[in-house]
Amino acid sequence: MAILAPLLDSCNRRIDYLRVSLTERCDLRCAYCQPRPRPEAAAGEDVLAADDVVNIAAAAAQLGIRRIRLTGGEPLLRADLEHIIRRLRVFPGIEDISLTTNGQSLAYRAAGLAAAGLDRVNISLDSLDPAGYTAITGGNLAAVLRGLDAALAAGLRPVKANVVLTSAASLEQADLPAFLSLIRRRPVHVRFIEAMPTCGHLSYVPAQQVLARLSQMGELLPVAGPEGGGPARYYQLDGSIGTIGIITPISEPFCDHCNRLRVTARGDIVACLFSPTGISLLAALRGADPVGEVGALLLRAAARKPRCSSEVARPAGIAAMHVIGG
Repeated sequence: MAILAPLLDSCNRRIDYLRVSLTERCDLRCAYCQPRPRPEAAAGEDVLAADDVVNIAAAAAQLGIRRIRLTGGEPLLRADLEHIIRRLRVFPGIEDISLTTNGQSLAYRAAGLAAAGLDRVNISLDSLDPAGYTAITGGNLAAVLRGLDAALAAGLRPVKANVVLTSAASLEQADLPAFLSLIRRRPVHVRFIEAMPTCGHLSYVPAQQVLARLSQMGELLPVAGPEGGGPARYYQLDGSIGTIGIITPISEPFCDHCNRLRVTARGDIVACLFSPTGISLLAALRGADPVGEVGALLLRAAARKPRCSSEVARPAGIAAMHVIGG
């Protein structure tokens, strides 16, 4: 597929990564993702049909987007997820298709997702203590670990586990050794992520504090990260087959290297996670030339991308992560 024009933003950064939220629905209730009580709106019907996602990807590929991540909500709640992935796989410009999931039903679908063309997966894993995990998410830790093993068995690589640090409880000493044990036994990349101020203004734990505590339990050596890019800095424990990563959007912002746009579950292009408004794609997707019209809107969104999220006037209660895409 010929690239019509490189997708450059207002700061001349090359945009080659698109995150598409497939649904606002989720079977968990993580405090850092969904507001409480649960909103009514899009928890029922999904706005973007499979054809819409494919047309968005076609337009993105023509503009040099190389990587697409499917997010939510919980994308595994889409029965047509494998169908969508197979259709995205036909675009030669799309080199990498990845998925972010809570992993609750991943064990049953990992092999089918890999067969459809999924390359890799990120799994939310906020605690390795069963009671602690349930308290944070309302979910079942054993199901997530079965999903993680199924992803590895299906050949999805790399498998990354995301741990959102929302409070000092995130630093429980009993939990951190369990994560070190995990990377000794499995080729998993565990990333500790500072909580973003979504769903209200959460306190956050600097990821460097976690790294400091982990360093007391064994020598962590800086290493190159796994394929897939992203802002994480990675470390390996002596003898481990996985890695530890930290992602620091609050304490050490990485806006200068941001290379992404997002499409929300409501069909809006968002240039920055903190943008108060997006550009709706719905009329373009229903038009006579959806690929061409969406491409024009992607160019407009890139032109609006701020140099840094600190420049964005943040309204009270910015869009929750289940809307904008985790």
